[in-house]
Amino acid sequence: MSEGPDVKIQVVYEGGVFKPLQDVDLREGTKAFVVLKPGRITNVARRYRIKVDRDAMSEFVEERR
Repeated sequence: MSEGPDVKIQVVYEGGVFKPLQDVDLREGTKAFVVLKPGRITNVARRYRIKVDRDAMSEFVEERR
């Protein structure tokens, strides 16, 4: 199935379907692989040493689901 270079995009899982969070230039019916790496904003914040209030961050994330 290797037709071109790998492309990394972010997706959200809603209603049993992975939905891209950016435009994707693919023909309808194109098959691809999905590698699941659920992200947590608190992990990113720790990596960059940003102080994060966990309760506020949980609310923020839940509002966007």
